[in-house]
Amino acid sequence: MKRFFLTTIALAALVGPGTAADIAVKAAAPAYRPACAQFGGFYLGGHGGGTYYDHRFNDLDNVGYEGDTDIDNFGGFTNSNLGWHAGAQAGWNWQANCTVFGVQVDWSWSNAKTSSFHTDNDPVDNITMTSKVQWFGTARARTGIVVDNLLLYVSGGFAFANFKRGLVFNADGDIDAFSRSRTRYGLAAGAGTEWAINPNWSLVGEFMYLGFQKDESTFDCTPCNGVPNGPFRFRFVDSVWVSRIGLNYRWGGAPVAARY
Repeated sequence: MKRFFLTTIALAALVGPGTAADIAVKAAAPAYRPACAQFGGFYLGGHGGGTYYDHRFNDLDNVGYEGDTDIDNFGGFTNSNLGWHAGAQAGWNWQANCTVFGVQVDWSWSNAKTSSFHTDNDPVDNITMTSKVQWFGTARARTGIVVDNLLLYVSGGFAFANFKRGLVFNADGDIDAFSRSRTRYGLAAGAGTEWAINPNWSLVGEFMYLGFQKDESTFDCTPCNGVPNGPFRFRFVDSVWVSRIGLNYRWGGAPVAARY
């Protein structure tokens, strides 16, 4: 009986360490991580792309017709043109499993410009109207889902831009020229994709619409040559379509992880 008891203790001593090791291995098993790229954290990057600028104009006081130019087709019109833009962006993302929530601010220099030339039957009587988007930016919220290494997202928020207006009245060689720069505010909405090249770098492609508040500007000249003495008012309505690609560097990125 004593021999059996000692044998049992010896076997337990041999088996015990192996069992404890197995328990330790199981306890140290990797925690669950979603099988998608990680976009959480702060990021900074640059971008560039195309701009489609749509500009609407109204002569509220009918100055183009009442002045010496008497151009009756100047009362209201719409112009549009293509341009380019380039700038930088910064933001922060929070990720839960494969769902991403974040905020982003961006700023872009732009060369998008519209111009129109109006004349009457006398070729020396004419009016030239120009409007240029000098720069624009947005502050937006983003949300989307990650599929493997690709983030699909929608965004929306606030837009701001600086517009430079120019008016030149030419009546038989008498020229009145006006210009003004104003910053306008509006709303932004868009969608895009972001591809995680590696744990820190990602390539972005997005499309946005920016719509801005109406801009009523008053111009004055005393005395005037080709137009009546001011003040006289004009209304401008602006919208911008943006298509761009960009590159982000993200701090604290993590690669794709398999499910356990």
